[in-house]
Amino acid sequence: MVTKRTLVGQIGLIPGANGWVDWTIEKVTKSPVHHVVVCVSATECIGAEPGGARIRPMSDFPEAIWSHFPFTPTQRKGVAGWAYAHEGTPYSLLDDFVIGLSLLSGIRTPQWAERRLSRTDRMICSQLADAALTLGGGIRVFGDDREFGAVYPGSFVPYFKEHGWWPEND
Repeated sequence: MVTKRTLVGQIGLIPGANGWVDWTIEKVTKSPVHHVVVCVSATECIGAEPGGARIRPMSDFPEAIWSHFPFTPTQRKGVAGWAYAHEGTPYSLLDDFVIGLSLLSGIRTPQWAERRLSRTDRMICSQLADAALTLGGGIRVFGDDREFGAVYPGSFVPYFKEHGWWPEND
């Protein structure tokens, strides 16, 4: 069983739409999740949301499906620290639009747009998690040729399934 202590640095995928925004994200991305958070302490996590990246109690996300990266102490501290240091980073509705347009059209995001998506001066939740893993922990989740940050919440689901972190009944 995973304890809160071992969750520091791990990412949580949030399923179960609780409103029209969550529902829209899940429908457009054809994904069972609509949000991603990074655990930064035994009781807190951070996620990018409109208004800026925000520290919230982990109890706000009881349905979270957590990763189980086999972090070294340095990686764990790096991921959590990088994410924590980005509290308040503005949210990027434009990135939501670019990713959504690419998914709806079926056309891969152009390389110039992917470079824009990898900026860390404004992010959506999945970009914050990908950047924390990549820049804070040196962990590259996506082995394809995309720029880091060219992700949406559902991008992590196949990785979770591949590593046995996804609930078996889904």
